[in-house]
Amino acid sequence: MSRFSYFTALLAAVASTVHAQTSTTCQPLNETCPPDVALGTSHTWNFSSNSILDSTWNITNGAVDYTDNAMKFSIAKKLDSPTIQSNFYIFFGRMEYHVQAAPGQGVISSVVLESDDLDEVDWEWVGSSDTQVQSNYFGKGETIAGTGLTHNISGSTTDAYHNYTTWWDKDKLEWWFDNTLLRTVYAADAKNSTNTWYPQTPMTIRLGNWPGGDPAQPEGRIIWAGGIIDYDSGPYNMYVSQISAQDFSSGKEYTYSDHSGDWKSINITAGNSTISDTLNTKHETLAQKWANLAPGAKIAIYASVGGVLGIGLMVLLFCCIKQRRIGKREWNVQNNRFMEERTDMMNMQAEWRQKGYVEMK
Repeated sequence: MSRFSYFTALLAAVASTVHAQTSTTCQPLNETCPPDVALGTSHTWNFSSNSILDSTWNITNGAVDYTDNAMKFSIAKKLDSPTIQSNFYIFFGRMEYHVQAAPGQGVISSVVLESDDLDEVDWEWVGSSDTQVQSNYFGKGETIAGTGLTHNISGSTTDAYHNYTTWWDKDKLEWWFDNTLLRTVYAADAKNSTNTWYPQTPMTIRLGNWPGGDPAQPEGRIIWAGGIIDYDSGPYNMYVSQISAQDFSSGKEYTYSDHSGDWKSINITAGNSTISDTLNTKHETLAQKWANLAPGAKIAIYASVGGVLGIGLMVLLFCCIKQRRIGKREWNVQNNRFMEERTDMMNMQAEWRQKGYVEMK
């Protein structure tokens, strides 16, 4: 095989096998797992420095920051990989992401739907290819050829926000770019005679920015990511201004009734989701809000509080000095008046004594 043919085959294989953020804490295909907390409703999150992650999300790696109109995922040094994950699951649904992908060779921005049994649906952006976006899916963590596709789009993925929407139900998967349908995968086609690869179990939402081109990565992954990342030329920033999620199921939680991983085996517990209640009431404790703040935001708050205290002390000192000066002026006025009155009295007494002495003569 020629070197060109080798790398072409390697790249094709890697493009269909890369997992950006795939993991599970309990594998329901092999064991009995706790129920998955359902979203059970529809909601839109708009991110900015004034509207940060609430308790329905968790920062699973690194740290995120905020701009005036978005959440920022930044690769500033080696192995930075900021990632967030929803604390809720959707069981089929519609997801809408407003994303400006990170530019740069070796940089991968990604939005992933992931289930406990490793069903997966992806959007991925290679930072060095700003007129393309990739779609992918996996079933039960298995990789097969042809699940990953690259789509040419109009406009730049790294210079502007675009609407990337995923439609997922039991029959089909759709990937939409700015209201244009890019791809459809039917459940009936995502299988062979013995295996089904169609994603069909409750999913969390995961977003992140990661250095696929780090020198420590496998060669094939570095090639897929566009080459070796240059950390010194960073930071490389991915921005997310909005996420909308619609859970097509309604209920409190989702439970695997067996180890098949089939959508029909998922039991839906009736009731109000705790996540839905949280979103409707929005009663977050100060501790929760503080825990979700990025380190940069916390430093800014510390600096702001310190600045306010400093200004307060300066104002207090100024007022004390001013009040002291006013008091001194008032004392001087009173003292001068007293001295004048005392002098007048002494003069009058001298005059009276003089008059009395003359009359006695």
